[in-house]
Amino acid sequence: MAQGKRFYKKNNRQAGAPGENQEATVAGSDNTPKGKIPAESSDKTAGGNPNQKDGRNQKAGNFKKRPGGKPFRKFNGKPEGKPGERNGENRGKRPGGWMRERQKPKTSGKVLVAYFSWSGVTEKAAQRIASVVKGNSYRILPVNAYPSIYALCVAKGGMEKASGARPDIKGTIPDSSRYDKIAVGFPIWWFSCPMIIHSFLEKMKLAGKTVYPFCTSKTSGPKSSSSDIQKRIPDAAVKECLDANKIDSMTDEDIKKWLEI
Repeated sequence: MAQGKRFYKKNNRQAGAPGENQEATVAGSDNTPKGKIPAESSDKTAGGNPNQKDGRNQKAGNFKKRPGGKPFRKFNGKPEGKPGERNGENRGKRPGGWMRERQKPKTSGKVLVAYFSWSGVTEKAAQRIASVVKGNSYRILPVNAYPSIYALCVAKGGMEKASGARPDIKGTIPDSSRYDKIAVGFPIWWFSCPMIIHSFLEKMKLAGKTVYPFCTSKTSGPKSSSSDIQKRIPDAAVKECLDANKIDSMTDEDIKKWLEI
């Protein structure tokens, strides 16, 4: 068996079959076959050690040179660029970004739209205002409802004004500390606001607040309603009363401008 192996190696070496591992001969010796390069010299010519091929180290994770001789770019595991960027592009922007830019919502302070409505006309105006400014609405309801007949309601309103009455309000009054601006709506009774509006203003803590009155009427308009409200809450800033009969012709921007938003 040993003789057979030696015979195979001897004949295989002489044949020089392609792809077979040939024994290296010391460079410069007389026994080096003509036209053949010693194995050690061939490795150096290829640009590396026995583990290299075409100038690149084949050991995983250990690339030292490119085939052209230039060193490979070092990678430290962190993406290039500033924080929040990828491939030199800002990730917080579009187009070309990776994340949607977050915008802070614009806030102009919370608005309370409080109103008293007998026929529903003032309520319609209040709902439009609250919708435009995204405010909270509060309907002022009396404990003892006013008559549904117009003449009787006018008579009762006149008697309340003459006596300086303060009609009781049903339910809980809103917390004024939650709001920066208070819009107060009402119909015009006897050339001013109904006395139940005075009940509401006195129960609310409006010192330092800004009050924006608005009213509806048949023909008289706001009249002295703003000045009467200012006398009732002297520590608050009361603006001119808005004639809400014209609210259908007002744009959203007009309403925001009136509320200084």
